[in-house]
This record gives sequence, C-alpha cells and structure tokens, in this order.
Amino acid sequence: MPHTQPTATEAALLNWINTFPLDSEVESLLDLTDGRVLSLMLEDLDPAYAVELEQPTPSSKWLAKKRSLETVYKSLLRYVRVQCPDLDPMTLENPADFNSIAEHDDAEQTIKVVTYERKPQLGATDICIQLLTIFLLAAVHGTNKAKYINTIQNRLDLTSQNEIASVIQKMQPNDKNTDAKAVDETLPHKIHQDIELALEEEHAKLSAAYSDLKKKHADYITRFRRLEESHAELQEHSSEIESRLRVLQDSDDGDKVAHIKDLMTRLQEANDLIANQEQQVETDRVTKERQEKELGNLRPSAQRLIQIEDQLNELKVENTTLTRKANKVDHYQKKLENLQNIERENAHLREQIETLELNMREFDKVNEDKSKMEQTIREFKSLISNLELENVTLIQNKNRLDEEVRFRDDQIQKLHERQQHDEKFIKDLQEQFNTDVAGPSPPSPTTGHAKLTLEQELEQSDDAAPNYALEISRLRAENQVLKSSTGGVTNANLRTDIEEGERIRKRLQENYQGLLEKHTIAQQQLNAALSSSPDPKSVTLIDDILKIGPYKLLTDDVHRDEAFRNLQRLYRENTAELASTKSKLGETQSRLQSQERELLDAKADLEAVAQDEIDALETLKETNEAITTSLQNDLLVLQNAHKNITIDFDQQKTHLLNTLLVKDQLIKDLADARADDGSNSQLDGKEKAESLLLNLLHLEMGLKSNSQLSHLVLYLFLCLHYSSGKARASSTVLKHKIQQLELTLSLQIQKQELVIQDLQRRLKIAEESSPDAQKAANETMIKNLTRENALIASAWYDLSSRLQSNHVVLQRRQDAPKSWLNKQRQMVNSTPRR
Repeated sequence: MPHTQPTATEAALLNWINTFPLDSEVESLLDLTDGRVLSLMLEDLDPAYAVELEQPTPSSKWLAKKRSLETVYKSLLRYVRVQCPDLDPMTLENPADFNSIAEHDDAEQTIKVVTYERKPQLGATDICIQLLTIFLLAAVHGTNKAKYINTIQNRLDLTSQNEIASVIQKMQPNDKNTDAKAVDETLPHKIHQDIELALEEEHAKLSAAYSDLKKKHADYITRFRRLEESHAELQEHSSEIESRLRVLQDSDDGDKVAHIKDLMTRLQEANDLIANQEQQVETDRVTKERQEKELGNLRPSAQRLIQIEDQLNELKVENTTLTRKANKVDHYQKKLENLQNIERENAHLREQIETLELNMREFDKVNEDKSKMEQTIREFKSLISNLELENVTLIQNKNRLDEEVRFRDDQIQKLHERQQHDEKFIKDLQEQFNTDVAGPSPPSPTTGHAKLTLEQELEQSDDAAPNYALEISRLRAENQVLKSSTGGVTNANLRTDIEEGERIRKRLQENYQGLLEKHTIAQQQLNAALSSSPDPKSVTLIDDILKIGPYKLLTDDVHRDEAFRNLQRLYRENTAELASTKSKLGETQSRLQSQERELLDAKADLEAVAQDEIDALETLKETNEAITTSLQNDLLVLQNAHKNITIDFDQQKTHLLNTLLVKDQLIKDLADARADDGSNSQLDGKEKAESLLLNLLHLEMGLKSNSQLSHLVLYLFLCLHYSSGKARASSTVLKHKIQQLELTLSLQIQKQELVIQDLQRRLKIAEESSPDAQKAANETMIKNLTRENALIASAWYDLSSRLQSNHVVLQRRQDAPKSWLNKQRQMVNSTPRR
C-alpha cells in the first residue's frame, strides 16, 4: 500500500521513538496501531506502569487493538498524574479515538481519524502525533527527564531537535494555564442499556468516589503549595531576623535586651509555626499516600468495569444481530403465509377456470346448434318469402292480364262500334252518291274547303261521331302531365291547402264550442245572481251586459244543464272518434302511397325485362322521378303538418299564460274585496262593486278575448252580492259559486296542459320517426355494441393473462442467491425447494 511522504514533525518523532530500546526499528506511524511500540516506550519511562497487551485473534483483531491502545493510554495518564501533574489537563483536552484507529488497517485511515469539534485547528493533526506528543512531554517532565533530554541532544540531529523543541514550546502554554483536575475520559458517561443493574450501580458509585477523590487531591495540592510558599517566606524572614540579631549583638550602641527578647519571642513563634506547617505537610503526605493506595485499589475495579463494558457492547451487537435475524424470520414467515394464501386462491381460480371452460364448451355447442337452427329458419323464411313473392307476382300478372283482357275487350267493342259507324257512314255516302248522280251535283267539298286543316274540318263537321283516337291521345297527354313533377307538386299543394283549411275549420269549430260552453255557463250564473239580488241598481248592470252581446234568461223548469252536458259529452265522443278515424285514414293513405310506389317500381322492373336497354332505362328513370316526386310531396305535407302543430302549440301556450295572469288578478281583487268588506260600510262596498264591474266591462270590451268571459261573470257575481243588502245571508251561495268557478278554471287549465303534453309527445314522435333520427339511433346502438364487445374481449384477455402470469410465478424455481444479503436471508429462511 503506498504511503505519503512524512512531514518534518513526523520524521523527528519517528527518530525520537527509535532512541528507545525497541525490538525493531519503527519506519512509519502505521507500526504504532497495535500498541506494542507504545507499551515498550511506557515501560522504558517507568517499569512500574508497564502493561501486558492482549493477543489479537482473527475474529476480534480490531477489538484487541482497541483494548491495547486504551490500556497503554490509561497507564500513560496514570504516569502523568503521578509524576507530571501539570500535564494532566493538556492530555484530557484531546482524548484519543481508539475505535477509529483499530477499525482501519490502512495508514491514511489510521493516522487521520478524527477532527475534533472543540478545536478545529487540530484537524490536520492526527491521533498518533498527539499520543507521541504526550509521551514526549511525559519524558521531559518526568523523573528521568535529564536522561531523555541528553538523549535528544546527543542522538538526534539538529533538525529533529528543533522540531521537538517547537512541539514542546507549543504545548508549554497549555501546561501553565491548566488546572489540576484530571478526568479519565475513556470511562463511559452513561450506560444506555439496562442489562446488568448491579454493574451500573457499582460504576456510578466508583465514578462518584473517584470524582470526590480528585477534588480532595486538587485541594491538598493547592494547600501544600501555599504551605511551601509560606514556609519559604518564613525561612527568609527568620534568616533576616537572625542577621539583624547578629548585627545588633556586634554593635556597641547600647543595651537591646528588650528588643532581643521580643525578637526571640517572634522567632519562637515562627519556629512553632514552621513546626506546625511541617506537621501539616506530613499529615497531608500521609493522606496523599493513603488516597493513592485507595486509588490503586480502585484501578483494578475500573479496569474490570471497562472489560465488562466491552463485553456489554459485544452482547449489544449480538443482541441487535439476533433481533434483526428474528425480524427477518417473522417477515419471511408472513411472506410464506401470504404465498400459501395466494396458492390456495390460485387453486380456487383454476377450478373456476375449469368450470368456466366447461360452461364455455357447452355454450359453444348450444351456440352452434342455435346458429344451425337460425340458418335453417333463415332458409325457410327466404323460401317462404320467395314463394310469397312468386305468389304475389302471379297474382299481379293475373290481375294485369285480366286488366289487359278487359282493355282489349273494350278496344274490340270500340272497334266494332267504329266499324258499324263506318259502315253506316259508307252506306250513307253511297246513298248520297246515288242521289247526286240522279240530280244536279252539288259543289265539291274538296274544292270549297281545300285550304282547311283537319282540326277545322272536324270542328265544322256536322257529324257527331266521337273521334276515339283523338280522345285517347288527349287522355294520355293528361296522364303524362299528372305523372310529371309539375302535376305532382300541384296536387301536393292542393292537398296541403285542403289540410290547412280543414285545420282552420277544426280550430274555429273548437273555439266556437268553447265560446258556446262559456256563454251558457255565464247565462246560468247571471240568472242565479239576478234571482238572488233584489237591488234595483242591478238593472243598470244588466243593460251594460246587454251592450256586449245577446243575453237569455233561463228558467228553472228547463233542464238545460243536463241536456248541455249530454250534448257536450256526445260532441267530445264524436270529436275523438273523428280524430281517430282521420288518423287511421292518414295512416292508411300513407301505406297506400308507399304500396303504390312499390307497385310502380315492380311494374317498371317487369316492363324493363321485356324491353330494350334504352327503353328500360327511360322507363326506370320515369318511375324513379314519379317515386321521388311522391316522396317529396309526402315530406312537404309532413312539414306543413309540423308547422301547423307548432303554431297551435304556441297559440295554446299564449292562451294559457293569459288565463293564468287573469286568474292571479282575480284572486288579488277578490282578497281586496273581502278585506274591504270587513272595514268599510255597505254603501262604500256597493260603490266599489259598481266601479269594479264597470272596469271589468270596459276591460272585456277592449280585450275581446274568450277566456275573459268566465272571469267577468265571476266579478259581476261578486259585485252584485256585495251591492245587495243580503250579503251575509248569501255568503254560502257566494262561496259555492266561487268554488264552482275555480273548479271550472282548474279543469280548463288541466285540459290545456293535456293538450300541450299531447302536442309535445306527437312532436317528439315525429322527430324520432325521421330518417336522420333513426340513422342516429342505429349508429348509437352499433357504437354501444362495439364498445361492449371490446370491453368483454379486453376483460377476458386481462383475466387470462393475469392467471397465466400468476401460474408462471408460482411454478418458477428460485435462483441461487448471489449477494451476501440474499445469502443471509436464505440461511434465515431455510425452506425446502418444491
């Protein structure tokens, strides 16, 4: 594996490592990953801190490396705490990541492991350089620092010495500013799994005790340093006093006994203080030794706790692996159950398919029998139709021959008559000739009439004998004119005019009948109103009514109502019967015309058989023109009928709307009249009734509408009853009349609605019976049938393809797994192959 060129710092550290008594020379930082070289270096620093490394196994090589590095690092930290307390904070700032070193085998991943978030400037510094820096500082600050300093100065070159000096100088500020707390960062902060609660509790107690001991140790060190400083100050002060005392003793200035005693007292106090401080120092030293012993006793427990944590991590990894395998087993069991359910469903579907195939075969057989029967029926129908056609043809030929025989008989009879006439005429001429020979000869008719034409001679002839040839030619010309298009259109126009006149006559007759009914009802209501109102002012109202039209007073003895109802019923029955007869007659005429067209077409075909091609084409052309003209005439008649129906519908609709508007106005006026009856006096009611009656009369005269007559009568009846003095006594009669009028109006409205619905139905039927509508309906039916056939075919294809694809998947064998994950799944889900 290729490695990059080491830097100057790495080269200097490698040269310094090779100064230690090692088994072999270290060539690169990759040789430090197993911890063997670091263990020999630690043993050279202090044999008391030497450790025994674990032998790596092939299954846990990285775990053995990790444990070896952790053991060497912890032993080095203990050495630093005991021998070099000032370096303890520096080592705790940058803890080493031994997992990353142990997991990677190449030099790049071993050296460049972690970039710490707390010090981004250390991103380019690898873990091995940090460990070697810690070893270097421990060597130059330890108990044997003179030995290692001399080795650096004597055995290394100047470049390596400068690099090592720069490394030490970089780490010196950290040594001055750090405090005395040292925390073993390799110990776990928290154990997340609750597998062994006793180990967790013991670990918590040991951590708390270790923290307390560290705090007490830091306090003792601080107090010891302060005592040393005080002891040095006291020693200086004592030496100063002694010097001063010697000066005073040597001087001859006077007796200084008091001063000397005072100084001796102070000196004694200082000595006592020094003794107390020395005793305190001895007590602190004993306490420190005792705590170190306790700490040495706790280290095996901590080491054992680390081993237990490693085992716990291994158990966690194994537990996770087993959990995944168990989940895979559950997943594959569920998948197996689903596959079994699918197999059962497929077996059920296969049974259904077999049943459907049997049914399909039976259906095919029945369908074949049906097709054969239908073919037989069609053949019989065609045979019967051919026989019927032959029979009809024979009948038509017979009729035609009969007609020809009759026509020939008539011609023969006419020829006989003409022959007799000619013989008689010849006989007369002979007689005349004989008489002319006997007497003077008259002027010749040929000489006097030589310039006359045949038509003039016939007109001037006194002979009354008919000219049959001329009559036959004229009749043929008239027949040709009738068969031509001009004659057909004229006949169609005449027929349309006749139907239009019939329709107008029918509508006028219906209007007259309605007017007659309303007039009769109005006369009855006026008669009842006049009989129940003794007011003399009603005479003026009657005069106003008589101005509109004739009025007849009916007596109670004559049973006009019953007779009128009977006549009305008979009239309606006869009208319905007449309408049905007319409709049947129209249908019969249409069928007759269609049959005539078919007969004409058949005759043309029959005549074309015995004629030449040109004559046959001319005959067919004339026949087609006649048929086309007939169809055009029928279409024109139908269009006019549709137009008339539309006009009648619009008129009836307008009439109905006017009736409804007048009814609403009548209801409003009646409500106002009832309200005014309770509030106003009788005289005001009479005047208002008269004004209402006059307004209605003027309205009736202005509108001249038949539908207003019944409403006018109703207003007149109300006004008469409001004007009478017996309004209260006749309230029951008033209500009864009002109900009768409302019932009559409702019956008329219902009748108009029925007529409108019937017209709409007839219009819809006429539209649906048109060729375009039938063609559109046939096209829609064909499209629907095509879509249904496509859907049936696609559904059957999808079902068969889905069943075939499921069958292939179930019958296919699984291939041998290739990837590691598929192999593991096969090992977990070890089911026998089918």
